[in-house]
Amino acid sequence: MRRALVVFLLAAPAYAKTTRDLAYSYDRVWPALVRFLRVDEKLKLTEKDADAGYVLFELADGKKVFPGAAELSKTTDELGRPSVRLSIKITDRPAYMEAGIADRFAEKLHEELGEPPPAPPPPAAATPAPDAPPEKK
Repeated sequence: MRRALVVFLLAAPAYAKTTRDLAYSYDRVWPALVRFLRVDEKLKLTEKDADAGYVLFELADGKKVFPGAAELSKTTDELGRPSVRLSIKITDRPAYMEAGIADRFAEKLHEELGEPPPAPPPPAAATPAPDAPPEKK
């Protein structure tokens, strides 16, 4: 019984997804992602929603078709810049396929948009309030 459980657990498919943080604004990343998946990766897009930030697609491999999804979520990077977190998941495909798409997209963004915008300047130091006059006794 114990051996069967181990085999079952090892045979279960992995449901991880690949993520990348991209230091560009959402409004620049979204159209680039849709174009990249359709034109560069030649994937069939089955559904997309810019407001919700997702694209559903199909990856054909021979006669098999594997469903996939790319999601964008707005975030801020460690330097305080508006950024986007890209998540890619392709059902029943190894993680390196997802990572390959994410890496190629990040490279394409860099080629098209150049270096990410610089970090915003740090907030100006607040000037200390002048000392209150001494209390009268």
